Amino acid sequence: MRLGQAAATALLRLLLLLGLSTKGWSLRVSGVVVPSAVVSGSSVKLMCNYERNRDREDPLYSVKWYRGVHQFYEYIPGRKPSVRVFKLPHITVDQEGSSGPTVWLSQVTRGTSGIFRCEVMGDKPFFETDDHAVNMTVVDVPTWGPEITGVVKGTDLMHSGGVDRGQGRVHGQGVIQGSGVLEGARVRPGDVVAARCQVGFSDPPADITWTISAATPIPHTQIQRSRQTDQHGRRSQVSEVEAVVRESWFSGGAVTLSCHVEVSSVYHQATNVTLIHADHPQPAGFGWFSSGSSPWVSLSLLTIAMLLSLLLV
Repeated sequence: MRLGQAAATALLRLLLLLGLSTKGWSLRVSGVVVPSAVVSGSSVKLMCNYERNRDREDPLYSVKWYRGVHQFYEYIPGRKPSVRVFKLPHITVDQEGSSGPTVWLSQVTRGTSGIFRCEVMGDKPFFETDDHAVNMTVVDVPTWGPEITGVVKGTDLMHSGGVDRGQGRVHGQGVIQGSGVLEGARVRPGDVVAARCQVGFSDPPADITWTISAATPIPHTQIQRSRQTDQHGRRSQVSEVEAVVRESWFSGGAVTLSCHVEVSSVYHQATNVTLIHADHPQPAGFGWFSSGSSPWVSLSLLTIAMLLSLLLV
């Protein structure tokens, strides 16, 4: 008898499920709009789109938002007030900007990151539910940089057995010029350019890459990456590269060394320095007036121009 009752109960449950399935869904989530990555401190819009079955348009009972398994927002149109917010660490809901199934989060932090899930529920008698979840990552981006510094190790010094410990171009006599600034440094094929690219702290860590005249990657290089504190006490991310200068790099007597920094999909910055071929005339933009002009000629032309202007007054 007990077996018969259990079988009957199971049969009734099966028939109920079949009956519900033949009716089809009444309400379902058609799409959730949540950005995959955002910058910390920004405001974020979360949208939950849903649709009804025309054959059985059960009214909407509620829309709920969760981060992980914890609820932080609820919209019930049949209740006054219709919106209720629940406290959750790192979740700040802008109640004035939020309405219905759309939620605005303000001042998001790294701790806001997580899986955001929207759940919709139909009204009686079935109270059918449907949900959809999307991951969102909040990114702390660098507040400074990138900056390039470095040295040029000349072939004449290396061939003599010396080691360049300086912060600039080393000539045959061992005279060090500059203070770590590579911009405009004069180099020859065979020289070794040792450059450092620094950028502020980020979470997640930045992806730092180097290019030479837009070619990726730089051929014949050694690259080291680290995270450290610089001389100003700033937390920084560092990429160091050593590359042997090649004749094929130059175009018009100059070559551009660039450092590119990316953090997730929300941050991309680049900086570059221009190196000059030591055996070529100085390219346009680095002299007083034109390519190949010497400082003495440029100064003479400037003096003549000033005298002419005085005579014409």
